[in-house]
Amino acid sequence: MISLGLAALAVLQVLAALAAWRTGGSGRLTALLGCALAYDSAVIAAGRVLGEGDVLEVLSVGRFVVHAFGTPLVLPCAALALRWGRRELAAAWAGAVILTALGVAMTLPGLELESRRWADTLRYADATPGGFPLAAVSAIVLLFLMGLVAWLRHRRPWIAVGALAVFAASAAAFAAPPLGNLGEALMLAGLLLTLRDA
Repeated sequence: MISLGLAALAVLQVLAALAAWRTGGSGRLTALLGCALAYDSAVIAAGRVLGEGDVLEVLSVGRFVVHAFGTPLVLPCAALALRWGRRELAAAWAGAVILTALGVAMTLPGLELESRRWADTLRYADATPGGFPLAAVSAIVLLFLMGLVAWLRHRRPWIAVGALAVFAASAAAFAAPPLGNLGEALMLAGLLLTLRDA
């Protein structure tokens, strides 16, 4: 049942990505991020069907690559959605590049995966996590601050609400891992609503 829910979530994330793409140039990066998040949900959803083995493990490596490179992209995605100026957009890109380098260095070298089951899901997770996910947490904190500025100055709350959803879902994901995917979907929805509200 959870696997089916994740498959449905992946479809919704693809639809959100298509909607972001249709908003034009400022939404293209959010569309790319949406596809990356959909990939993550789809791989976990497929685990039950694929079973343990090389195929699911290789696809799961892609999940870690997506998170290392994709999570910091929320910063320029938010700056573009908010129609911020060149200086602010450049700062968002600089932050994304720094956090991507940090995330890649902390996550990908020496990555060892092991299979884990939760409810009816099967996924491959890092057998030896590298400690506190500094890059990912920093990206979401900065996203929340960007969203808070937009909320207070322009009454556009969706990015801040999406960032809060990721925090809440990530905390709950220790007990129920698929909630992390739900939080990411809500964050994507916040970016899309902001794009449409621009």
